[in-house]
Amino acid sequence: MIEVRETRLPGVGKKFTMHTTRGEDVCAIVHTDGRREVYHRSDPDEDAEDVLVLTDDEARQLGSILGGVVYRPELAEHLDVALNDLALEWVDIPADSPLVGRTVQTCRIRRTTGGTIVAILRTEGALPMPHPDEPIRANDTLVILTRPDTFDEIQRLVADGPPSDSA
Repeated sequence: MIEVRETRLPGVGKKFTMHTTRGEDVCAIVHTDGRREVYHRSDPDEDAEDVLVLTDDEARQLGSILGGVVYRPELAEHLDVALNDLALEWVDIPADSPLVGRTVQTCRIRRTTGGTIVAILRTEGALPMPHPDEPIRANDTLVILTRPDTFDEIQRLVADGPPSDSA
């Protein structure tokens, strides 16, 4: 996982710095008024080369785009968004999945893996925080907040269905 350093800036806000795999630094300053500044340095010993200043709304929109909430490239088999020990997983539900026709509750993703379905993406639009009685349909994409080590178990549930109740 990529390390992000967080620094308090008294009277200003917080600074978050990340070192990329290309050896560059990306720094974001989140001001107390919601404004964001993003800096890029290809050489950590030099001054920032690029500066981007965004309002709170602009930063949130860009974050949604970069995080894959607004657009998910078709090339990605699945897309993770790291949230400390958690990840957002986009899970496609094929027409032949045993989960089709089950509800959010009866698919048992939460009980079996500890993951939570935080949205269902459909061609007619997204359904954030779906009700437990919401049915899962063929070709839905489930957005699941989970631990990264549960992805294989979630894929098993999509392919084989939930385990039967023994009690």
